[in-house]
Amino acid sequence: MKLQRLEFEPITILYNRVDDAVLRQGRRTIWGDLTADAEGLVRAEQDRVPYTYGLFIQSKDGKVNDSLKGGVGRMSGQPADRFGQLELRAWVDAFLVGGATLRADRVIGAPLEPELLERRRKEKGSSAPLNVFFSAFGNFPEDAPVFRQPGIRTTLFITDVAADRRPELWKLTPDVVAVSSEAPLRAVWNELWRRGITTIGLEGGPKLMGLALQERLVHEILLTHSPLVLGGTGGGLTAIEEPLQGVRTELLFLGLDESGQLLFERGRVVYG
Repeated sequence: MKLQRLEFEPITILYNRVDDAVLRQGRRTIWGDLTADAEGLVRAEQDRVPYTYGLFIQSKDGKVNDSLKGGVGRMSGQPADRFGQLELRAWVDAFLVGGATLRADRVIGAPLEPELLERRRKEKGSSAPLNVFFSAFGNFPEDAPVFRQPGIRTTLFITDVAADRRPELWKLTPDVVAVSSEAPLRAVWNELWRRGITTIGLEGGPKLMGLALQERLVHEILLTHSPLVLGGTGGGLTAIEEPLQGVRTELLFLGLDESGQLLFERGRVVYG
């Protein structure tokens, strides 16, 4: 199947700032209630894959912010973007990114903010989701901080073409799994399902997100972008160069950040 453009349906819902204020009272949130969509949950169970939230962050100004002291770490997006990512991490059983994202964003897999850490402990009974990193050829940065943090569970997935690299990857984590290079992401999702993982947060660039959509693994899209670029050339998932035929989204949630600059758009993915 040829990879085609994923387009969001035109936004027809007007933003209501009062609703957003109510949403934030007592429990700060970007995405609202992240309970799985009923139709998507049925499909996930039938396919024996975890329910998947695809997260795509676009910086308001197209730049990357380095918000860690001493210039260590490369963080994409604005502070509200980052909170939305951490909020998703506090909700899901596992958080998956590709090797390229891990190499670019040095704080992927970092501990949650105290507010979200406490929220996760109350709701999930654990302090952090399983970190899952995928690279077809096993190209993971050995100096990534996540590999040196105590108490952080990490699984590396590679394809069979890189199976001979497992001994060197065991230095990063003992949990290294090689999957078939045929439909590799579906093999990853199936393995995580067998391990009892029921929800995944997927943060990817266009390549990884496009592959997951092509394999029909994404149930919701959580997209952050600026209203300033909605009609322009930057447009989030429009970075996927060719359309994904038969894929559309239905809007579930729409909001702005407190400054009115960033748009948070959540939609269920519908496959034709």
